[in-house]
Amino acid sequence: MKRHQIRRWRPPPGELGDSGDTGDPREPVPSQAGLLRGRSQRQAGRPSRAARRPGRALPPRCSPSSPHSRLPAPLLALLALLPSPSRSPERLLRAPARGLTAAGRNVFPGRGEGGRARTFPSLPFPPSLPPLPSPAAPCAGHPPRQPGGAEGSRTGQDGRGEDRTGGTRREAGRAPRRAQPSPAQPSPLPGRRGAGGAAGGRLGARPLAGASSAAAMAEINLKFLTWAGILCCLIWSGFGQQAGSDCIKANAKSCGECIQAGPNCGWCKKTDFLQEGEPTSARCDDLAALRSKGCPMEDIENPRGSKQVLEDREVTNRKIGAAEKLKPEAITQIQPQKLVLKLRVGEPQTVSLKFKRAEDYPIDLYYLMDLSYSMKDDLENVKSLGTALMQEMQKITSDFRIGFGSFVEKTVMPYISTTPAKLRNPCTGDQNCTSPFSYKNVLSLTSEGNRFNELVGKQQISGNLDSPEGGFDAIMQVAVCGDQIGWRNVTRLLVFSTDAGFHFAGDGKLGGIVLPNDGRCHLENNVYTMSHYYDYPSIAHLVQKLSENNIQTIFAVTEEFQAVYKELKNLIPKSAVGTLSSNSSNVIQLIIDAYNSLSSEVILENSKLPKGVAISYKSYCKNGVNDTQEDGRKCSNISIGDEVRFEINVTAYECPKKGQNETIKIKPLGFTEEVEINLQFICECQCQSEGEPNSPACHEGNGTFECGACRCNEGRIGRLCECSTDEVNSEDMDAYCRRENSTEICSNNGECICGQCVCKKRENTNEVYSGKYCECDNFNCDRSNGLICGGNGICKCRVCECFPNFTGSACDCSLDTTPCMASNGQICNGRGTCECGTCNCTDPKFQGPTCEMCQTCLGVCAEHKDCVQCRAFDKGEKKETCSQECMHFNMTRVESRDKLPQPGQPDPLSHCKEKDVDDCWFYFTYSVNSNGEANVHVVETPECPSGPDIIPIVAGVVAGIVLIGLALLLIWKLLMIIHDRREFAKFEKEKMNAKWDTGENPIYKSAVTTVVNPKYEGK
Repeated sequence: MKRHQIRRWRPPPGELGDSGDTGDPREPVPSQAGLLRGRSQRQAGRPSRAARRPGRALPPRCSPSSPHSRLPAPLLALLALLPSPSRSPERLLRAPARGLTAAGRNVFPGRGEGGRARTFPSLPFPPSLPPLPSPAAPCAGHPPRQPGGAEGSRTGQDGRGEDRTGGTRREAGRAPRRAQPSPAQPSPLPGRRGAGGAAGGRLGARPLAGASSAAAMAEINLKFLTWAGILCCLIWSGFGQQAGSDCIKANAKSCGECIQAGPNCGWCKKTDFLQEGEPTSARCDDLAALRSKGCPMEDIENPRGSKQVLEDREVTNRKIGAAEKLKPEAITQIQPQKLVLKLRVGEPQTVSLKFKRAEDYPIDLYYLMDLSYSMKDDLENVKSLGTALMQEMQKITSDFRIGFGSFVEKTVMPYISTTPAKLRNPCTGDQNCTSPFSYKNVLSLTSEGNRFNELVGKQQISGNLDSPEGGFDAIMQVAVCGDQIGWRNVTRLLVFSTDAGFHFAGDGKLGGIVLPNDGRCHLENNVYTMSHYYDYPSIAHLVQKLSENNIQTIFAVTEEFQAVYKELKNLIPKSAVGTLSSNSSNVIQLIIDAYNSLSSEVILENSKLPKGVAISYKSYCKNGVNDTQEDGRKCSNISIGDEVRFEINVTAYECPKKGQNETIKIKPLGFTEEVEINLQFICECQCQSEGEPNSPACHEGNGTFECGACRCNEGRIGRLCECSTDEVNSEDMDAYCRRENSTEICSNNGECICGQCVCKKRENTNEVYSGKYCECDNFNCDRSNGLICGGNGICKCRVCECFPNFTGSACDCSLDTTPCMASNGQICNGRGTCECGTCNCTDPKFQGPTCEMCQTCLGVCAEHKDCVQCRAFDKGEKKETCSQECMHFNMTRVESRDKLPQPGQPDPLSHCKEKDVDDCWFYFTYSVNSNGEANVHVVETPECPSGPDIIPIVAGVVAGIVLIGLALLLIWKLLMIIHDRREFAKFEKEKMNAKWDTGENPIYKSAVTTVVNPKYEGK
């Protein structure tokens, strides 16, 4: 049988990683109320991708086809060891990983937003998880063994479990033997002992319950902190591993495809980097993985993005009234002005912008007024506006210009009356009005305030039929007719004054006008001539044109239409609304307040973004106010001279098809200055430019040798372009891909390309097929505890190569005797043998992980009590047989308990306190040294209780009787006194309440007798 070469083991790849569409703005809007309910927003988001693939769940094994294998599986063991029951692994691992989300916004117009989120699926956990892996475990999905833990899950009387997978070392190419998964049943974790069960059989005194509990809690807390720290590290490294998996899954055939797979992907251009059977795409991987596979740093292609500033003029510091008079184009308010960004897919580049509002900045103001009949009294006040407004604006800027325009309505029915008389004078009665018109540019921008008063004073009121006015036509012409209006590249203000609503796109159908507004200038002799031909512009169209021309709008409207124009303001960036009095007497103050409101806010907008490019903003405003996302575009409450900063992240998610450069512009709304950013995309590696066309290394010049690999010419395939596409399916080629005496092509684990096996990839990128015939793999070795090679070895060609101190077909037999060490320093307590890191107790009375548990044995103190008593004091139950039964230890007498050996000595020590036959306490220690000799130290004088002292006892009893008698007499006397006093008080009370009878005594007889003569008549 052919002998297969076993390559030197290399550690596995490290976990670390190096670190909208535009709608038609002229689209008609069905109703004004529908548009003004709120701003419509368009969002274009990437659909989320759920990586849910079917696969066999093999708990407690590491299932290669399961989607859960994407996460580093040592997390499963770590989470099981955490002591908190509420911290379940499923809850911790269900948290989604937030992916990159970026938003691109277009001011010309249109917005695009994109983002995607990736969520880890919930994981099924077995009831009992294996211990942790060693750091060099080959499979990130297989946690290694916990140091010091008992191996296996063999079920026995000690309550431990062992699942040992036997088997002999397999030959390469032999069908793998899969270990059957053990039934899921609750079992204690290996290596953990109960606090109460093991204490009874140890050679030593039992610790106090409180001390034992405190020690156990301290141990749990220490373990919890340790595992929590390792858990955080592994979670972080898990995301690094995920990045590496993305690189491999990209299946890149060239260096350019590799670097577009992700920002952490690199390409190894080392010529002999690939192993036998590996495809060209294996050159693309995470940087740390490439280094761990033996690719030197100088041979790794990993271009990075960069930033280059081309124009960086400092912002202007100038104060009003300064002698220096600068042209508007010489004033700088934003810095830098031009730069180049080299973008790699997935790697953001940050640009820092600084904005400072310049003092004494020039202003152009155009006053656009409704001249319908209802504005008659307003016109009288506007006639003197020029000079008054010039005086007020001189306080803000020394360079101020003003212009004037007017509008009424489209000159068709049903907006105006088209009868000849009404066309000459649309007003009724004796009113003299001018003919109706759509828009008229009365005065281009000028610095002469008197000229403004003169021309405005000549204006006359006109009239129309319906209430809404045609102001949108006028705003469009003011925005696009820059040469006729005279706009400069300075602050541009448009004051729109009216006391009515407005028509917008779609309303022109009432007059038979169906063509959308074209957004172009149609002024002839300063009059708009195409109002009867083009419909009103839509709000979106107006927003586009106002933004393109950097015009800030101030709506000066009456109280009645405040609500309508405030809704319109929300749709038009950099606009304000002011309440106009009935006769426009407050228009100057309204303009000043609106200008201050508009200029105190800066809002950044960008032009349309190229496909696959996203942009995000973060603002650093006054008083430490920072915002992101949409609010990151703007800063408010900015005064003249204040400086604010913006951080802009530009990220490319794909390369342009043609690879051409793109340009985007970022500018503050209402300002003419802008930042120009040229985007250059990194879509190819530098080594590709150094390629050798028709290289001899690519099978007689059938390809270009670049970046360590061949890029085949059209019609050629193969690793070295050695085959034509016509030869691929040839039966002769397939013969080179079969092993001897086998009918399987590439062992059914790969494809035969040009007579060579190219092994297929697994769902889990850590699982690899290899070999000339793809007969080897690194995941079909014997398993222990659900782990390949027990987590203690490397699986090479279906055979485990164990780490040091491990042996067995599944590396499940530990040669380390540390887990077998008993508390007395002896292996298995001297009552067993250590096999594969587990004690096999030879004494049937002893059990436990280290053969220290003995349910029928006495403690050390009770066991040696009689022998110590007979040898030290010559008494006790073994006094007669002391010389025969009690000579197995060395005894040393000490004077006092302080002289006894104390804990901390090298030999295990037990302190004992026992009673002798005379009820005296004697103290001794028992220890066993490394030679197995027992040593006893005993205090030579026992502590015996002394007899009672009679005199104090008798005296105490007599004194107690006397004192008790006196106390009782005093209490009796006190009670009698209280009783007598109560009786006397009762007598006195009855005496006071007595009433004596004054009648005669019934038994009294008087001594005088009176006799009356009956015959005596008183004569």
